[in-house]
Amino acid sequence: MVIDLTLACGEYDLTYALHTGLVQPSGIDLNVLTYESPERHWRMMRHGEFDICEMSLGSYLASRKHPDLYPFTAITVFPHRRFRHSYMFKHSGISSTNPGDLEGKKIGLRTWQTTAGIWMRGIAQEQYGLDLTSVEWYTDDTEDVQLTIPDKFNVQRISEDRNIEEMLVSGDLDGAFYPARLSSVKHKKGAEHIFEDPFLEEQRYYEETNHFPLMHTVVIRDTLLEKYPWIATNIYKAFSEARDICLQKLEDPRWTALAWAQEHLDHQQKVLGTNPWPYGLVPSNQRTLDKLLDYAYDQGLTPKKYSPEDLFAKSTLDPEIEGKEYVSGK
Repeated sequence: MVIDLTLACGEYDLTYALHTGLVQPSGIDLNVLTYESPERHWRMMRHGEFDICEMSLGSYLASRKHPDLYPFTAITVFPHRRFRHSYMFKHSGISSTNPGDLEGKKIGLRTWQTTAGIWMRGIAQEQYGLDLTSVEWYTDDTEDVQLTIPDKFNVQRISEDRNIEEMLVSGDLDGAFYPARLSSVKHKKGAEHIFEDPFLEEQRYYEETNHFPLMHTVVIRDTLLEKYPWIATNIYKAFSEARDICLQKLEDPRWTALAWAQEHLDHQQKVLGTNPWPYGLVPSNQRTLDKLLDYAYDQGLTPKKYSPEDLFAKSTLDPEIEGKEYVSGK
C-alpha cells in the first residue's frame, strides 16, 4: 500500500533529496511543495493545508495550548538550525557592543513567537543581562498563533505603512532581533551588527553552551498518525537519509559554488563535529530543546514548560529509531 501525501518544506541542501525524489519514504508517495517560511508556517497554522509540514518551533510550541485548533504533532526532525548573534542589529548611531546595552531601548521583531526571536531574547537576557521587561518591543507582522503576551512585556505592532528595517535605519528603533539578513546592514546604510564580529561571538557561544539553536521541526496531521502510525518513523527516516546524502556531498568541493568550500567545511567540522544536524532526541538535541523550552515559557509563549513527551510522536522519541537489524547473521 502506498499513500499520497503533501509535504511543505524548504528547499535546502539538507532536504534536496526529498525535493528531487531521490529519497522517498517507504509506503508514501510525496508531493513536495516549496514555500518561503513565513507563508508555509502561516498556511499550516491558519488553514492546515498540508499533510506534513516543516514548521517554526516557536509557533508549534505556542499552538500546543490548543491542540484541537492545531491538530498535528511533531517528529524529532530539525531541518533548520541557525546561530543568531549575526541577526542582532542596531541603528548605526547606537554605541552598544552587545545586546545588554539595549536596556530600556526600542527593539524590532518580526513577531513575538518567531523562533529566532525567542532565541535572541533568551540569549540577550541570559548571556548579556538584558532585562526583557525594560525594552519596548515592536513587531511588523501578525502572530500565526494568537497569543496573550504577559503584561510585563511591552509589545506593540507597528503601523502597516512602516517596517522594522526602515524604522531601524531612521533611528525610530535602536535595535532589531530579526530572522533574516537586512540589506541595510549588509550595505552599511544606517544599520549594523550589534557585535563587532558576530561569527566569532557565535563560536564562543557554542564553545560555552554547546547549543546550535533549533529553529524548525516537522509536523504531521494527527488524523494521519492515528490511521497510519508508521508514518512518523518513515518520514523521520526519509529526512535522515536526505541529510546523510547532503553531508556526503558536502565533502566534494565541486558540489558547491563557494570558492573556499572545503576550508569552510573543515572549520565547521572542527568546531561543530562531522554531523551538527542530528535528528532524534540525542543528548545534544535534548539539551538545546530544553533551553528553548525554558525561553518559551519564560517569555509567555507556553502555559508551562513542556516536556518532549508533550510535543513529539512517541516513536520518534525512541533512542533506537535510527534502525534495528540483525546483530549476528543475516
